[in-house]
Amino acid sequence: LHVGGARTALFNWLYAKSQGGDMLLRVEDTDMARSTSESEAAILEGLKWCGITWEEGPDIGGDHGPYRQSERIEAGIYEEQLKKLINGGHAYRCFLTPEELDEMRAEAERNEQAFVVQSIWSSATQEQIQAKLDAGAPFVWRFRVPLDDEIIVDDYVLGEVEWTTDDIGGDFIIVRQTGVPMYNFGVVVDDALMGITHVFRAQEHLMNTPKQILIYKALGFEVPTFGHMPLILAPDRSKLSKRHGAVSVGDYQKQGYLASGMINYLSQLGWNDGTNKEIYNLEELVQSFTMNRMSKVSAIFDKDKFKWVNGHHVRLLDEEKAQEMIGGELARQELIKEASGDFCQQASVLLRDRISTLVEAGDELRSMMAYDIDAMLTGDQFKQWVEEGAVKETAKCIVEAYEAGDL
Repeated sequence: LHVGGARTALFNWLYAKSQGGDMLLRVEDTDMARSTSESEAAILEGLKWCGITWEEGPDIGGDHGPYRQSERIEAGIYEEQLKKLINGGHAYRCFLTPEELDEMRAEAERNEQAFVVQSIWSSATQEQIQAKLDAGAPFVWRFRVPLDDEIIVDDYVLGEVEWTTDDIGGDFIIVRQTGVPMYNFGVVVDDALMGITHVFRAQEHLMNTPKQILIYKALGFEVPTFGHMPLILAPDRSKLSKRHGAVSVGDYQKQGYLASGMINYLSQLGWNDGTNKEIYNLEELVQSFTMNRMSKVSAIFDKDKFKWVNGHHVRLLDEEKAQEMIGGELARQELIKEASGDFCQQASVLLRDRISTLVEAGDELRSMMAYDIDAMLTGDQFKQWVEEGAVKETAKCIVEAYEAGDL
């Protein structure tokens, strides 16, 4: 689960919860090379670790299943909607070969024009089509884009965004040669049939929106409310990727970040409640969240700021939770046998105020336990502290704390 995906899920979840709505989880697994049961499990596990829940999904079922696109293909859901597009004159078989498309693209470049797909098969006769089918020629299904149409969306984040159909690049593929639906067709069918009212996603999906609106209208479905959120960029303003270090929720979990710290920091990437408040728990985020406070500009993923936020959440742990989490980390690093007992409890509470991530607990404890007090007592610095009265003041504080029961 990429941190960008986690933030998208978080904002959808916060909006649903703040409005008393439902969040649905759907797995888009039609990319057979990348989609595995392991990758699906990792994503669901990452979301659950963050505290993001859903009312319907592949793991719990619901009224709008199936919740995996691969299962929806088997159920014939997209095939049924494709037939509607064909019968309405909105889709056609296209037999253009990759070579023909490359030549069209090269021709556009030579003429310094934008590449627009103008398929001869959009107006082919039934005889021409049948001849290709009889020859076993591969084909895709393309959506017939109307000319000179205006498409306007009132985006929840960006405001009014306007396109003309001439901006889309011509007739686009909606079903591959393999019969698998393309993204734009699949999500429209799924969102419409699942009753999705709001679609919040990253701004990189904005250019998909006019194509999707055309499909919604062609199928007679109500268009949902769209909101395109700012991208998360690396400090060098490039797309956040593995070359910038950890980018997955699981990576940060292994590095000792808390789920509460992760959610808090991700919520600040492109949103704030209009105050100077920076530390939130999940309940406070639900109460404060409104989409109209979403930024339109890209957010920078600052690891130092993330660590600072996480440190606050470590310090907010109560003693029991500190012993469970910090003590558990000490046991994992084999510094103690188990996360229990007086030493574990005292060490965890002490470390809670000194670390920003759980994995730092080991080095911090080693440093404390390895402190060379004999060398300090015989050193010049200690003599100076005695002469200046600092040692006496410290001793008085210790005695007073002991007598007060604080030590």
